[in-house]
This record gives sequence, structure tokens and C-alpha cells, in this order.
Amino acid sequence: METKKYYDEFETIVGDILTHSEFQKLREIDHHGNGLYEHSVAVGYYSYRVARFLRMDYASVARGATLHDFFLEAWQGKVKTGKGLSRIKEMHGFSHPKVALENAEKYFDIDQRQADMIVKHMFPLTLIPPTNLGSWVVTAVDKFVATNELVFKNTQPIKRLKSMMSRA
Repeated sequence: METKKYYDEFETIVGDILTHSEFQKLREIDHHGNGLYEHSVAVGYYSYRVARFLRMDYASVARGATLHDFFLEAWQGKVKTGKGLSRIKEMHGFSHPKVALENAEKYFDIDQRQADMIVKHMFPLTLIPPTNLGSWVVTAVDKFVATNELVFKNTQPIKRLKSMMSRA
């Protein structure tokens, strides 16, 4: 029963994001062998739980974390045209946080801390480290969820959240 309370609270905090037509497009993008929508919701939920446990502003962390990978194009197989440093900047791991931030700012009201969570979640690939504890939480949880997805490829590691996601 306690777990349902957390799911319901999380859904209340990020429900407008989960049901937004642009965010729903993430369902069609593969990510770590699972869907990008599922990945984003998992990072949002587990970041929310960590932030709640640490008595942080868990609502802000939940929103920033859920939006951390809000890019709308599949990146696999995309041709890179740059050379040297330009080519590195084109690589998905380096470029998608900025795209996710642009989309988050375009469709939602986000604050400076949430912007930092989104744009720095790939640290250390993004050379400038996160500037707030919420950003560090999102960075760590993203690595945990991504590793889980890669190890258990195509197993949908967040099955317990399925019913919530299907309602969104």
C-alpha cells in the first residue's frame, strides 16, 4: 500500500508531462533496448524516491529527471558529418542533453535547478559537473537505470510502473 502512495504522488507531480502529446512521442524511440518513454519515467520515479528519502525538493527533482532525455529523434545510425572535436560534439552522449533542455523549456515551465538536472545528467561526458544535489541524484539514477536496461535488455525493468504509464 505504501508503494502505491508513492506511485500516485509521482503521477500527480509529473502527470502533465507524462500525458503531453510531445512527451508521448518518446514511446516510439528505442533506448537501451527499451523505450525512451519507459526510461525517462523510470529515471523520474527513482530520482523522486531518492530525493524524497533525502528530504529534498522531490517534486522539482521528479520533473527535472523525467525530462532529462526529452529528445524527439532516434539517434541510432544517424550520420555524423563533423571532423575532430565537431564530430565528438555531434555524438549523442554529448549532444542530447542540450536538445532535451530546449524541448523541456519549449513545452514546460522549468526552473534553473531542473535545467541543470537535464543538461548535466551525462556528466562526466558533459565536462561541467552538476551544480546542485538534485542534478547529482538524476545523474546517478540515470546511470543506474541505463545499466539495468542494458544488462536486462528488452525486459522492461520497470514493470511495476506499467499500469501508471498505460494510463498516461
